[in-house]
Amino acid sequence: MPFEALSRTDPLIVLGIDPGTLVLGFGVVGRSGGKLQHVDHGALRADAKSTVAERLKVLAQGVRALLAHHRPHVVALEEAFVDRNVQSALRIGEARGIVLCAAAEAGIPVVDFPTARVKARVGGHGAATKSCVRSMVMLELALKTAPTPLDASDALALALALLHDRRLDPRFAALKAPKPKSRSRPRR
Repeated sequence: MPFEALSRTDPLIVLGIDPGTLVLGFGVVGRSGGKLQHVDHGALRADAKSTVAERLKVLAQGVRALLAHHRPHVVALEEAFVDRNVQSALRIGEARGIVLCAAAEAGIPVVDFPTARVKARVGGHGAATKSCVRSMVMLELALKTAPTPLDASDALALALALLHDRRLDPRFAALKAPKPKSRSRPRR
């Protein structure tokens, strides 16, 4: 079923985002009549030689374009976590900020997911390896090849985790996809 048909019948479109300031993974999954459908996945990339502000600008434009194109009902966003590298956590927080802002501008709700919950929902337990989660993503979405890059696979897992979370699903079942904004010219 093509995306246009899915978005107009019995849809629930979820955009999963694995945030980063160099690579921001995305995965779009639809559910229609209880059946899951892979819609799109990939990564937005920023030039490592650019300033942080320039990278965030490029990624923000890309996220806005994804939201406008796919018109998801909800965004599943990976929560920031601090392991050993505080700088890395700060960068992830910056990327999360652009996603949160773009989604708010588009009127699309965002659900934060901790990595362990995504692993538990998709991989079977909170300590599942990335390869296990990737294999389950492929199985659930009937993908013949592994989603690349790994950030896209993680983003698809985020979208699936939201679709599997029965406590959250009723909040989004009745939502309608946002209508595209008209591109009318301002009056002079």
